[in-house]
Amino acid sequence: MKVLIVFDDVTCFSQLESIIGSLDCLTPVSRIIITTRNKQVLRNWGVSKIYEMEALEYHHALELFSRHAFKQNHPEVGYEKFSSKVMKYAQGVPLALKVLGCFLYEREKEVWESAINKLQRILHPSILEVLKISYDSLDDKEKNIFLDVACFFKGEDVNLVMKFHNASGFYPEIGISVLVDKSLIAIDSYNKIRMHDLLQELGREIVRQESINPGNRSRLWHHEDIYEVLTYNTGTEKIEGICLDMSKVKEFHLNPSTFTKMPKLRFLKFYSSSFNGENKCKMSYLQDPGFAEVKYLHWHGYPLKSLPSNLSAEKLVLLEVPDNDIEQLWDCVKIIHTACHKLIAKIPNPTLMARLNKLVILNLRGSKSLKSLPSGIFNLEFLTKLDLSGCSKLKRLPEISSGNISWLFLRGIAIEELPSSIERLRRLGYLDLSDCKRLKSLPSSLYKLKSLGVLSLCGCSNLQRLPECLGQLSSPIILNLAKTNIERIPESIIQVFVSGNLLLSYGESFQSLPKPPFLERGCIALEPFLGLFSKS
Repeated sequence: MKVLIVFDDVTCFSQLESIIGSLDCLTPVSRIIITTRNKQVLRNWGVSKIYEMEALEYHHALELFSRHAFKQNHPEVGYEKFSSKVMKYAQGVPLALKVLGCFLYEREKEVWESAINKLQRILHPSILEVLKISYDSLDDKEKNIFLDVACFFKGEDVNLVMKFHNASGFYPEIGISVLVDKSLIAIDSYNKIRMHDLLQELGREIVRQESINPGNRSRLWHHEDIYEVLTYNTGTEKIEGICLDMSKVKEFHLNPSTFTKMPKLRFLKFYSSSFNGENKCKMSYLQDPGFAEVKYLHWHGYPLKSLPSNLSAEKLVLLEVPDNDIEQLWDCVKIIHTACHKLIAKIPNPTLMARLNKLVILNLRGSKSLKSLPSGIFNLEFLTKLDLSGCSKLKRLPEISSGNISWLFLRGIAIEELPSSIERLRRLGYLDLSDCKRLKSLPSSLYKLKSLGVLSLCGCSNLQRLPECLGQLSSPIILNLAKTNIERIPESIIQVFVSGNLLLSYGESFQSLPKPPFLERGCIALEPFLGLFSKS
């Protein structure tokens, strides 16, 4: 027989298994189409071609919405702006366009505006019901990962998210794979986790429905809810994560028992989206918070003079405390504090570095008088990003025996030279030495950094030459030499520039450089550099 068979909305392999044998009589030109929310179902049945449905393009989405909202193929006069807001919200999802179109049909403009504002906080029940089908099919650990991404990790690097959920005991290797297979999340070419806005809203609505009282919910991200919980000290053992934009709240004082009432807290992020210097720190707090279970700690303007006494180094995945008043990190890391916020670090017990074996990101930016670092700081197995920018009294970096750091920010520190052992950071792709005004030379071993894609020396006014062997770098590189005193660059580097594998920014002190071939053709060939940005 020559037939077309469609199996719609298949959820598991067993739904197909019982009828596979009866399909042997079909001719080779027959076609079978399976629609499913789970790619694994297709793999199990050996499907030869998988087509992933994409969102509708804008004009098609507007037409579908208009058919339900206005009974015509375009918006009515005066409703164009409202319709555009619905397009932005639905992002091409046919279900949302149809549901919202029917809901808004023949309603007044005032109702449209109110409904659109409501959608920013509460997902429409009909959309929620359909989207929740995929969520309900997850196990408990997969649900936790999904909710964490929806509330905290959308747009974050998947490796950091993996480490966090490994530390939380959620088996993210399989969990994230399942979420991708069910199209609940996606991993883009930059290794970032992506999630459709409607799915993010689904996750957040699930959390909101845990309790009418924000203090009894597992995750908090909206500034009004967090302000209520922290101001009136209504937090409970239910809370596992808090993410607060401090630029959106008034100044408030934390109760001494605020965090002791949250023993399951795994994620804490106090940050500011304001870049104009306002709202730097909104809270005052005088007691050791006691973060026994925290794996992710970001606190901009951390107000205490020491990190929490029971903060477990073994569990930390991320530690960011930029612009802090810290005098003491752990018992074995002493830092002396003066009225001028000067920090002097003593070398800690080496066993501390071994305990920080899960740390992925360490941000000490803005510690203006930090004078030394622990000897094993670069050698942590999972540390990929180290930010020491603004540590203007840091004159020396420790020797490096190994390390997997990809991003190293040293802007404005007081070093005169880099250790030659920096060659051991074989995965280093981004090295920022901007405004290191005492830097006099670079080690010849830099050419061994095979992954180096960006080297910024902008503002290194004491730097007068580059090592000849820098031209032996095998990968395409962006080199920023603006505001340096370098007058000539080695011939080997010029050859890299001419070949198109070097994107160069240089200052007025430079003598003339030959034009690379791609400039003579009247265009800039950026193809060799595209791979650099995938590392970010």
